[in-house]
Amino acid sequence: MVLLAAVGMVFVASAAFYEQAETYIDDDARIEQLVDVLSTDLRVMETTPLPQRPAMAELLSESTLALIWRPVGMRHEATTPSLRRLRDEMVEFDAAFGKADLRIYALPGTASSVRGVLTLADGSEIDFVAREVVGHRHVKSGLASTAVATAAVAVIAAMLIRAVSLPLRALAQVADSIGTEGEWVALEARGPREVRGLASAINSMQQRIQHLINDRTELLAAVSHDLRTPLARLRLRAGFLTDAEAQMMIESDVDEMETMVNGVLAYLAGELDPDPPRSMDLAATLLTLLDSWADRGKTTRYDGPDRCPIFARPPITKRIFANLIDNACTYGGDAHVTVTRGRDRVVVTVDDSGPGIPESERERVLTPFYRMDAARARSTSGMGLGLAIVRREVERAKGTLRLDRAPEGGLRVEVVLPVGETREAVPAALPG
Repeated sequence: MVLLAAVGMVFVASAAFYEQAETYIDDDARIEQLVDVLSTDLRVMETTPLPQRPAMAELLSESTLALIWRPVGMRHEATTPSLRRLRDEMVEFDAAFGKADLRIYALPGTASSVRGVLTLADGSEIDFVAREVVGHRHVKSGLASTAVATAAVAVIAAMLIRAVSLPLRALAQVADSIGTEGEWVALEARGPREVRGLASAINSMQQRIQHLINDRTELLAAVSHDLRTPLARLRLRAGFLTDAEAQMMIESDVDEMETMVNGVLAYLAGELDPDPPRSMDLAATLLTLLDSWADRGKTTRYDGPDRCPIFARPPITKRIFANLIDNACTYGGDAHVTVTRGRDRVVVTVDDSGPGIPESERERVLTPFYRMDAARARSTSGMGLGLAIVRREVERAKGTLRLDRAPEGGLRVEVVLPVGETREAVPAALPG
């Protein structure tokens, strides 16, 4: 665009300046030829007797130059603009035209022909019409050159931009795919030197990230085995204690440790879940989760369709709403779930009647390991990973998460998920 603008401005400015300097662009070669012919004709007419001058004028006329002799008293009065620059140029070629009081006028109806008058020594005049002497040919050729140059620059610029933008698009796609699902493919280092260097840097960075993910996977497997086994042994040994109070306290501590371990493992292993998306009934999943808490004595309510098929990962989707309903029942005392299904998305809101979360804290509670002491006593289990897991999994599903104030004064969590390529949910997709 810069090249096109520069070329266009140069030619437009040049054409405008040229047009301003002279309305009619003179053709020097034709003017010089006209001067030579008129000089000869002027000398011939000066030496021709008066009675023979009309015939001589007709004899000297040709296709590009017509002569008419006018006697004294029949002076021609022009009604068109005078071309002073052309007149001065012709006088410069031959000074005799200045003595003959040369006058040049535009010829009506044409842009390239002119009409002129020469005064002889006896006061009579030669009226002549010269054709194809002036015109806008230079301006037209300049505009044509501008169009050709602009088209050439546009083609070259398009080729250059495409050559540079293709590697940049590939870089953008690879950079956008870092940390997402799918197998990473090394980026081909091509294009300008800077782009090739950036491609190599991204490839190296992606390899390092892949090594870190692999190391963490191995660590998760070790933690899962090494922590769960001692906890199971500790729970088994607690069952042989004769002190009922000590047994209850130890089992409570084991339950809390298992909750924390499960939360950490769920957060760290979220993107490693191999379960593929498939059709599931979201309404059945929510009703199952709510019934589980209702059996424990909590007040739960569901408002929405009896069936709500979506295309998603059933374990991940169940984990999202299990965390939200668990939080609502644990910290808010009850859970009210509302489902609204649209054409391409489903909106699920989870309300409770608890103390809620201040607006200033709503972003922080979505970060890992953050807990609000005022709303969640330290005596409760968990490590502050529930909402962090929810946000991560909702974003991975291309959805949105929003925290707000519930009508009852507690917390409202709104989750918007894409419906996807849904089919009727099959029984295998139902939770449990």
